[in-house]
Amino acid sequence: MPKQIILDTVWKDRINIANRYYNEWDKLFKCDILEKYYEGRQWSQARQLNSDPYTINKIYEAIQIKIANYVPTFPKFTVAAKPANFEYDIETAIDSAKLKEDTLNSLIENPEAHFSDEVEEVYKDSFFRFGIMEVGYAADWVTNPSAMRPLLKGSTEENPSKRERSQVENEPRELPVNERIYFKHVKARRFRVGGLDHKYLDRCNWVGYYDYVDKDQLYAIKNLMNRDKLDVSQIIHPEMDIWDKDEKTKMTRNAVKVWHIWDLQAKLRILLLDSPCVTLFQRKFLRLPLFDYRPDKRLLNDGFYPVPPVWHWLSPQNEINETREMLRSHRRRFIRKFQIVDDAVDEEEIEKFETGPDGALIKVHKENAITPIDNADLGTAENVAIQTASDDMDGITAVNREAQGVADRVTATQANIANQKAGIRDNKERDRFVLWLCTFGREALILAKEKFTLGVWVKIQSPEGENFLGSVQEQMPVFKWVTSEDLDDGYDFRIDLDVTSMSQSAMDQEKQNFIEFLTITNQFPQISLSPTLVREAAYRCGYRNDKAIKELQKMALLHQLGLMNQLQASLGQQGQPPQAPGAQPQQLAQQMASPGMEQIRNQIQNQLTK
Repeated sequence: MPKQIILDTVWKDRINIANRYYNEWDKLFKCDILEKYYEGRQWSQARQLNSDPYTINKIYEAIQIKIANYVPTFPKFTVAAKPANFEYDIETAIDSAKLKEDTLNSLIENPEAHFSDEVEEVYKDSFFRFGIMEVGYAADWVTNPSAMRPLLKGSTEENPSKRERSQVENEPRELPVNERIYFKHVKARRFRVGGLDHKYLDRCNWVGYYDYVDKDQLYAIKNLMNRDKLDVSQIIHPEMDIWDKDEKTKMTRNAVKVWHIWDLQAKLRILLLDSPCVTLFQRKFLRLPLFDYRPDKRLLNDGFYPVPPVWHWLSPQNEINETREMLRSHRRRFIRKFQIVDDAVDEEEIEKFETGPDGALIKVHKENAITPIDNADLGTAENVAIQTASDDMDGITAVNREAQGVADRVTATQANIANQKAGIRDNKERDRFVLWLCTFGREALILAKEKFTLGVWVKIQSPEGENFLGSVQEQMPVFKWVTSEDLDDGYDFRIDLDVTSMSQSAMDQEKQNFIEFLTITNQFPQISLSPTLVREAAYRCGYRNDKAIKELQKMALLHQLGLMNQLQASLGQQGQPPQAPGAQPQQLAQQMASPGMEQIRNQIQNQLTK
């Protein structure tokens, strides 16, 4: 039996085992039910009976609040220089990092990348299963007009030189245009891990996912294998009413099911046809282009599949719905009833009581002859149950009243303490999410360096000319054509995300940290004399904009220098040896024109020692 047929059979068995392993986990945590809860289908049996029970979808509300707080609509990455070898030059490395930062931000701002939309889908998927993001290179290919045509038999140049032969062989027949980096949300219901799985994705034996592709697109793949198998493969026709059992959706005409496999042991990227299971394409790869986001991992299992967060939200959600439905049912059943004592009311008066107008007088022979029958009072107990369930939901989802836009019922001190405790958990979750964004943001920049053959137009975010003591310049956006050679300069880099671009709440928190940092530097001006103390004060306040910290220290040093000069001038007026005429303006001008921190520090120290 040929070796390739044996490998295809092995992969078929591996996929079947991976499917069984995934289905066991999926049934354990009822992932399909979790998705239904998000859509508001939280009364499955009642829906089947054509009932319309009361539903307050707190799960939908909590997820939407988290998306608004974490997923940036207009993200902005920052790139910092990182030492890589002994030839590290700080000045060149900073310029290199600035160019990479502008390139990365231009790549994610490309409308065809759909960066924010794909990030939101992955983040939403992580609440019910886990999130998977794929980062890759894409381009449109056109025929190369400069490529040499193949020599025809019988022409006058039947024996071309070796140089001409090499040109014919090496000249590409197609050229890439519209090069771009794509970000693809991989549905968790389609994703599988196989072999010996691990809590880290890149340490599993193999990973992959299935998708539905038009057969004509597969024929366009270069070096396509098993073309004859693809010709007889099963096609999914919508008119045949063939449904995908997992997705419950109809596929397009001429679509076939394929598997995208990454063999992490052999470092082999494989494209498999599902039916029949044959290899269509394979090649080597260096890095895994898949990046997972899992808010929580299992304690009893070191495997990849996590604990879905919404799994913990089911009980309080059910409690809220059941309590509200009970209150509504009680209200609907309520009909006023009265009891009448025998011989205490005449028949005419009873008829007047039943049919008379509002405010009619009823004559009775005995006090309290007509008394209302009270229904069961469910208000207090049910209101307490609703409030308790709502508090449980807020605590387990880490969405406080302030994030919901609802006034809290406790005192200001208690609310402040609760918000501080919730902020610790919220910051931890935000840091985890930012780290995940930076991980595949780095991959996007590396792919641009490795794959781009032409280049890309990059918007320069920090144009030259806005230096220290300069004015904010109004100018048109500056663009620069950046090639892969410009990015491949040998300097390593570190990526971070500007948290102010995530949400309005993150921006308000950053503003509060900045104001606190300014307050500390104004109250303790001696801090500005040391770069170490300035950074320490900024980091203690949670402010980490290095560029702004550097500028603020320069301004603080100039302020201290101005105070020193004023003190020196006042001492000269009181009989102290004055400065030479014109020395103070000249000295101040030199201080203001000096861009170096070391010169300013030396001048202040010299004045203090005089």
